[in-house]
Amino acid sequence: MRCIMKNSILTLDLGTTACKAVFFSIEGDILASGNCEYPTFHPEPMAAEQNAEDWWSAVVRAVREAKNKLSDSVLIEAIGLSSQRETIVPVDNAGTPLCSAIMWMDRRSKGYANELAEHFGKEELHNATGMIPDSTFSATKIMWLKENRTDAFTKAAYFLQPRDYICFKLTGKFILDYSLASRTMMLDVHNLSWRTEILDYIGISPAQLPNLVWSDEVIGYVSDEAAKELDIESGVPVVAGGGDRQCEALGAGICGKRAMESTGTTSNISFATDSVPGSIDRRVVCSVHTLKHQWLIEQGLTTSGSIMQWFRDEIYYSKNDVVDKTSYKPIDEEIMLSPIGASKLLTLPFFMGAKATRWNPDARGVIFGLTLGHNKGDIGRSIMEGVAFELKACLDVLADMQLSPEELVIMGGGSKAELWNKIKADIYGLSIKLPKIREAASLGAMILAGKGVGLFDDAIQTATRLNPIIGEYHPIKEHNVFYNKYYKLYNKLYKAVEDIYKELEEL
Repeated sequence: MRCIMKNSILTLDLGTTACKAVFFSIEGDILASGNCEYPTFHPEPMAAEQNAEDWWSAVVRAVREAKNKLSDSVLIEAIGLSSQRETIVPVDNAGTPLCSAIMWMDRRSKGYANELAEHFGKEELHNATGMIPDSTFSATKIMWLKENRTDAFTKAAYFLQPRDYICFKLTGKFILDYSLASRTMMLDVHNLSWRTEILDYIGISPAQLPNLVWSDEVIGYVSDEAAKELDIESGVPVVAGGGDRQCEALGAGICGKRAMESTGTTSNISFATDSVPGSIDRRVVCSVHTLKHQWLIEQGLTTSGSIMQWFRDEIYYSKNDVVDKTSYKPIDEEIMLSPIGASKLLTLPFFMGAKATRWNPDARGVIFGLTLGHNKGDIGRSIMEGVAFELKACLDVLADMQLSPEELVIMGGGSKAELWNKIKADIYGLSIKLPKIREAASLGAMILAGKGVGLFDDAIQTATRLNPIIGEYHPIKEHNVFYNKYYKLYNKLYKAVEDIYKELEEL
């Protein structure tokens, strides 16, 4: 039997909950994929930690799973990388983690965000780094480590994000691309250099941050040791890639008047620009794109899909249910029985604080209007509607900036939920488009890898060619009129409880 050898690009996407490994053909088809989850630890309220070793173990398992699914032999032309952002782990010179990684969603460093804002000025810090002072960003987490994991902080040779750690495990090189660097709140988003006064204040040196590279650069080659663990050939070029959101925006072909709404563990609205706004709106962040001379105006929620997972695990399924408790199908069926407006329930989706557009770390989730007549379907629909209302608030901010999108591409695992897509279209009053590949961080990493080794020329043209629009959801006018009334109440509800959040936190 003749052995068929196909050229491929392998991507590793290290998300918030799992690693996804994908073998792509050069034409953008998925030849095989593997997925491996890793745990998140919550040692106290508002804390979220992971073990960096779990990331590499998941990479190994995911790659081997994908490789076992391949029907033909492949020649790996390059490896592309993407990962969750802002999460920080200190390592020594040998790349050994010195403590648990502090995740992007960990809110324990909010006091340090306030300290940085007070010292440098909130607006000045925002305009310089593109980031709104918040516990999400890496600078605050490094300050928390300095105070609470002093030994690890003192011994740290480098502070790495998840992609950086995987890059080291693959190649032995310490690197950081501009897209992930921009999420630290330490990079000048205008001239793409470190703000040394911020580093000095925190107490770290530029040498403790890996070398800055572009997202489409070949930064090393797979070592013999890594190749043996992954069961692939050594010497494969590794291209830097970038933050999962920026890679996803590339995979979605975001440019011009096309915006992206992505829902997975959390949700995000992104819009690309070819320059940094002279004065960045106080409600948005400005990240460096994975494309040279491009930036992303971003608005990210803290929780969205993770609330649906919480609802599934803690409310919908009983511990005694003998069913597939990972399935959302029966949940969607029950939600469909609930009328629009969820029988007069409103949910504020701030289950781990609020980022865009509120930027309130003290915010908490609220399910308002409950009666004995409500059921699980009403609660589930209310969660979906609440997330969509908050995403509409993000679109309203873009409108205020004269950046209203003419088309909205919906991405992420949440885009598989047909009912949620319909709810979003009705609430936005805007048609939303479905591309062929909706978990596009891997595709973005694949395009960058291909560009890095000379297989592709123009990244955006490649993205639109490999990931065409295949479906669309149109808003129902009557539903949009109804939801506009609810949206006003939603914003009033937030205002009504805003001060109570702070009082609750201070108890």
